[in-house]
Amino acid sequence: MNKKIFVIQILILFLVVNVSFAKSKRVKETGINYTEVKISKKNVEIKNPVSLIYRKTSDKVVFEDNTPKQLKTEGYWISKLSEPDKIILDKKQIIQLNKDIFDLHLGIANMKGYPETVSRERLEKTFKQTSSYITKKNYLNEYGEHLFPDFFITLDEKIDLPEGDTTNVRFAITTKYNDVRLLPTSQKIISSKNSKDIDRLQEESIDLGTPVIVLCQTKDKQWCYVMTPTEEGWIQTENIAFTDRKTFNKWIEMKKPVVVTDPKADIFLDKERTNFLEYARMGAKFPYAGKKGTKYVCVNIPTSDSEGNLVLQKGYLNFKDVNVGYLPYTQRNALILAFNHLNSPYGWGGSNGEQDCSGYLGQIFNCFGILLPETSVQKIKCGQVTKLNKKDDDTIKNDSIIETGIPGISFVYLSGHIMLYIGHEDNKPYVIQCIWGVTSYTEKNEKTVNYINKTIVSNLEIGSEVAGNSLIDRVSKFNVIK
Repeated sequence: MNKKIFVIQILILFLVVNVSFAKSKRVKETGINYTEVKISKKNVEIKNPVSLIYRKTSDKVVFEDNTPKQLKTEGYWISKLSEPDKIILDKKQIIQLNKDIFDLHLGIANMKGYPETVSRERLEKTFKQTSSYITKKNYLNEYGEHLFPDFFITLDEKIDLPEGDTTNVRFAITTKYNDVRLLPTSQKIISSKNSKDIDRLQEESIDLGTPVIVLCQTKDKQWCYVMTPTEEGWIQTENIAFTDRKTFNKWIEMKKPVVVTDPKADIFLDKERTNFLEYARMGAKFPYAGKKGTKYVCVNIPTSDSEGNLVLQKGYLNFKDVNVGYLPYTQRNALILAFNHLNSPYGWGGSNGEQDCSGYLGQIFNCFGILLPETSVQKIKCGQVTKLNKKDDDTIKNDSIIETGIPGISFVYLSGHIMLYIGHEDNKPYVIQCIWGVTSYTEKNEKTVNYINKTIVSNLEIGSEVAGNSLIDRVSKFNVIK
């Protein structure tokens, strides 16, 4: 080919590519798991018409918390509110909100009105769907070894399905903290060797005192498949106490709940608070036992006898860690509860007694008697929802959140993550969030993570060092819980 013609063709191609880029400022197939991403000159450069150069791993900066110190306290954000103590919803309105959320069919169970029986067909369908979902993934065991089919076959064979078409359900209260598992095993499975703290069998976690409906057990009776208020899964039988339906319903409708408002409230078996039993996380509740001192509150605690049946005994919690009755639903209270968790560790699905992004928000709103569904994608469908156009400029998204969101009672959502909006500063929305980390990609399209693993205050620009990977770039919805 004539060199002169070749050079001209290259120049034409270069001009076409640059004109196209100038018009859209978006490039497809960048390896960031999005069909289109924004390109920032600060972070990437065009090497040729189809490839991008990302910051090298060796140049990558570990996540730094650059939020000004005065923004890390609820008092600062409360001072920016016109009526922080105004009641957002009263008791009757919260009951109606809970009904509205229940009617959305987002996984919240009707614990009081649950049928007396469950069909074999329903259970078989549920277990088949779970097994199909997990076995299609290329998961590893906790040692980084590939899982063989016999791992799942063995677990399937453990399940004791009813012989007839239906079986009676049983009612129980948890006597300890429980991990709720996708399969009846404590063994972890992971996506990769670099994500050992993300156990893919971990559904959620529930505290001592949670009502559960037992639908099925394993043949050795070591595991129960249960319905929790917001989820289904397997928990260990030794951590529950069985009871009759009447007692179960009384527990659900406790007239005077003592609500945990501290991230972790210690429970003792004596007034002196020296005989430690367990701790309960924010949002857990127990029946008030009619006694309180200046330093403690007495409650009824579920325990089990030698046959696994429910026995109530007195427990004592520190007065400062709880509230007798649900808290009034105000912005001040919401922000105080949220900031009580500042720097609390992250735990996927509540693993190791902690909380993830969604569980964190659930704990806060439980303190008001508001029952939200389990996952982030379910939570963002509650209340008054505003959808954002992912292609919009960041400024448009920021302005929309600031104009419509209500600090303390609004969630900001992006795929796989949810945060609590707390207000704005310098025309930027700020959130408090329990976050695992911010992902990025190397020039070889290798995924890396800036691990955070705690609850932090930030604006939505964290992750902006990677093209198209800041939080605001990916935000798609926000809502107001009212």
